[in-house]
Amino acid sequence: MSPFYTPPLMSFSVLTRRFKPFQALALSLALFVLAGCSSTGQQLAEAKILAVDKQEMACPCAQQPYLGGDRPNDPPKLTTNSGIVNSELSDSVAVPLMSFLIIEPDPVTKNAVPSDVEKLVKAHQYPQAIELINTHLKKTPRNVQLRFVKARIQLELRQFDAAKKTLIEITQQFPELPEPYNNLAALAADQGQWIEARDYLELALKLRPSYTIASANLGEVYIRLGAQAYEEAAKGTQYQRQYGNRAKALLELLKPPSKKPAAAQTPPQNPIPTTNKP
Repeated sequence: MSPFYTPPLMSFSVLTRRFKPFQALALSLALFVLAGCSSTGQQLAEAKILAVDKQEMACPCAQQPYLGGDRPNDPPKLTTNSGIVNSELSDSVAVPLMSFLIIEPDPVTKNAVPSDVEKLVKAHQYPQAIELINTHLKKTPRNVQLRFVKARIQLELRQFDAAKKTLIEITQQFPELPEPYNNLAALAADQGQWIEARDYLELALKLRPSYTIASANLGEVYIRLGAQAYEEAAKGTQYQRQYGNRAKALLELLKPPSKKPAAAQTPPQNPIPTTNKP
């Protein structure tokens, strides 16, 4: 038996006997209202979606496609992502280098991506692919992989607000998935919102403590936050040089290792044969 005493829960009838009739009625109404309220996280997500909707309506301008991404000529990332479920389709969409954080391409596969969508993505016909994805989502709204592909296409088109809205919708429909929080962190980091990026990554790790990509991203966010803290400390102190050097040392950790040029190989010289003089 546990050494700690746990009092039994009071029933609703006991509560009504302890309060006067009008107090019991007020209490029951309050409980009813609280039961129908959404959580703080849901309210925050809904507020962000409304803000994105207003911004899209205020500026319906078309954005230029993004020409960079995870391609051979782009700057390398510090870590690699080997957890791609549908690598052939994921590689067809070049996600921008979101600061230095890693974008998660696909979650655990719950639904297959239709072949017609896959063809459009591989052909880089992204606007048509988004329209077709929206059509499919009306029939199968819980196809999470389609929503992830949609978010990746929006990132490719530099439609960052729309991508954020799509990712927030994924967190509302599938709160058990950590991948959208990782991608939201990458979007926040790209805008220099390191605290928000940290919060998203910590949420992802609460859902899956063994999430390697989120752990690596969180470590790099902490490095960036540490460097910013040293830079702020160096502004008004006698140890300005010391703190400035620490900030530079931390930022050096974020740079990819430089490739050493291959040593020029000189062809071996054939020895000159010696001959005996007569």
